[in-house]
Amino acid sequence: MLLRLIRNRKPRRAPFTPQLERVPGGSLLGRIDELSEEITVRVVALITMPIVLYAGYITLLYATGRSADPIGMGLLSVTGLTLSGFFLLTASRLIRTRRSLRLDYIGELTVGQGLNRMMLEGWRVYHDFPAEGFNIDHVLVGPKGVFAVETKTRSKPVTRSRREDATVTYDGRMLHFPTGSNHEMIDQAKRQSKWLARWLSQAVGEPLTVRAVIALPGWLVKRVSPEGPPVVNPKQFASLFDHITPRPVSQEMMTRVIHQLDQRCKDLSPEDLVDAPPE
Repeated sequence: MLLRLIRNRKPRRAPFTPQLERVPGGSLLGRIDELSEEITVRVVALITMPIVLYAGYITLLYATGRSADPIGMGLLSVTGLTLSGFFLLTASRLIRTRRSLRLDYIGELTVGQGLNRMMLEGWRVYHDFPAEGFNIDHVLVGPKGVFAVETKTRSKPVTRSRREDATVTYDGRMLHFPTGSNHEMIDQAKRQSKWLARWLSQAVGEPLTVRAVIALPGWLVKRVSPEGPPVVNPKQFASLFDHITPRPVSQEMMTRVIHQLDQRCKDLSPEDLVDAPPE
């Protein structure tokens, strides 16, 4: 903390002047960095706290000329074990959270790279779109309309059948994974697409439709109903957007939509990525 304070007091700044566009999983990456700092603090405390307690107790005995007694040693041991247990439990919890966020980040990165290829077909792609208290993972604007793409990363079970382990059944309302069913993924994608439709409609002054898409990296989606928003593996993006029903917008409207999305997404300051400019 002292080094960071000294570094920030230096009259230097990053050489980049324009605002940068958001990248896939940028918000998750920031949370992962914060968790890593918290884990470091707790691990250091876990290692140093017993030493500090022991050194303090020995110093107290030396300064007062007393000898060690069972009660004092017992209290010291209980205090040390309690603090060590606290730091160990909190560090373990943070490590599990960071592991989960890293899985989500890799998923968003995978989906983002797949969507970036759509730019060759004339699509505009935005990542980590900031909304009101949440982020929309990806937004697409192109010849067939506007789409809000939600990435959902879920680990697979390990059994004898690798194909069954990687297959999720979709009935239009719920996703049925090998280890359980989930409808919140679908509901969340719908809510976010509706929010984006309202925000864009207010921004451009005309009603606009935004459709939801759920991306499941690494999963084979078996769809058994035509209802509900599309749920696909990122490798199926090209096929999905080739065959999806068009809801095109005029060129003028597309320009206005892109302008609003550009203004919203270009909010990443170079200082957010660079702690200290090079000397």
